[in-house]
Amino acid sequence: MTVPSAQHSLHLSDIGDAEGEKAESWQPDVTRHTLSTGTLTLEIEGRNTRPLSDFFRIAERQNPKRAFLFVSTILGRHIPVTTFTHRAALDQLADIVLPHLGSGPILVMSYAETAVGLGLGVFEGLRQKCPGRSMGYLPTTRLCPEGVIPWMKTREDHSHAADHVILPPRAGVLPVGNDATLVLVDDETTTGNTFKGLALELFRAGVTVARVVLVTLTDWSDKHCITAVRDALPDASVNAVSLLSGSYTWSPSPGIQPHPLPPRCPPGCPFWVPESAESFGVPRFGLSSHDMARDNKAWAEHVDLRLLPLLKPAARVLVVGTGEHVWHPFLAAERISQNGHEASLISTTRSPVLLGPVIKNQISFPDHYGLGINMYLNNVDPSEWDEVILFTETGLSGVPAELRSALGRGWIVDGLQQITLMSKDVAP
Repeated sequence: MTVPSAQHSLHLSDIGDAEGEKAESWQPDVTRHTLSTGTLTLEIEGRNTRPLSDFFRIAERQNPKRAFLFVSTILGRHIPVTTFTHRAALDQLADIVLPHLGSGPILVMSYAETAVGLGLGVFEGLRQKCPGRSMGYLPTTRLCPEGVIPWMKTREDHSHAADHVILPPRAGVLPVGNDATLVLVDDETTTGNTFKGLALELFRAGVTVARVVLVTLTDWSDKHCITAVRDALPDASVNAVSLLSGSYTWSPSPGIQPHPLPPRCPPGCPFWVPESAESFGVPRFGLSSHDMARDNKAWAEHVDLRLLPLLKPAARVLVVGTGEHVWHPFLAAERISQNGHEASLISTTRSPVLLGPVIKNQISFPDHYGLGINMYLNNVDPSEWDEVILFTETGLSGVPAELRSALGRGWIVDGLQQITLMSKDVAP
């Protein structure tokens, strides 16, 4: 299989193409999506042999900054995804990053909350494909341990929650030397401004890189993301890779007001902040490749010993992550799949999206952290699953009553890795 250049997209259907297969002639696909507040027009770049719905669907945001949302069908954030499909996307992203890495150290970063697991998956793929390379991972986050001063801050201006922080990275995470590659991972990009903001903050903090690779599932920036980051880091080479790319135009409907953000809600759980050191939590202080190898091994043993014995034979299992806590839930779901079950992944999210053809049902509840914001679990019908396993970084009290009631019977794995039988009739 020929690895695409930075100017092309890799498609899930390209797996298994014969080496040197001649590309068919194509015309850009143009699709239009009519929403209640306007029309989104997409022009797809490159050869596409699968329906666009295999990659994403369009839903309506409750957000006056941006009325539409690209809902990935392979990310596991708004639509349950099988572990096989999710892992295939992670591996493909790692594959198309490889030609742009150079020979120096690598720093992978990704954005809370949606792309934390995505970035960790790309990091894991690169770790396995580049054994012995100096490599680190660091996410943005919206949750900071008590007494910790953030290393830097950045913004995602179109988001419902624009402010991100980056915590001081632990030893072995940041690259050393002038030949480093910075790999920035997000689920999608439309302008490149989010990438630009983080690249600029890293430059101001003294992080020197020779190359930047922008990695997304879908890139709608029409290559403007490359220009945006080059403006911030003029001395670095910049490339962008994605599974699907193109451009978009948004035409608002005259006289129609955008949907406002939902109001804050009373806290439904005790106030919670992460600890500075947590086992199997979100690696907010970063990971080295050695850290990840050790952590993955320990987590697999934990799942084998504690979770697998609880499941019925050949069960249909839905694994639910919470907020930024999605990587270990995915690894658990994958381990479950490898042991004779049918497992899929979904996560709770603070992204407000309207019900419609894409978001067919929605569970709404106060956030897990006692902040007084609404969170959601989309497209989950508990009756379709034999087992539901909900993972939370918090204590057991971080699973609000509304979520328990909606899910019914299942298992909760809390931040101390204690496993509790969940029932809507049992109070937290």
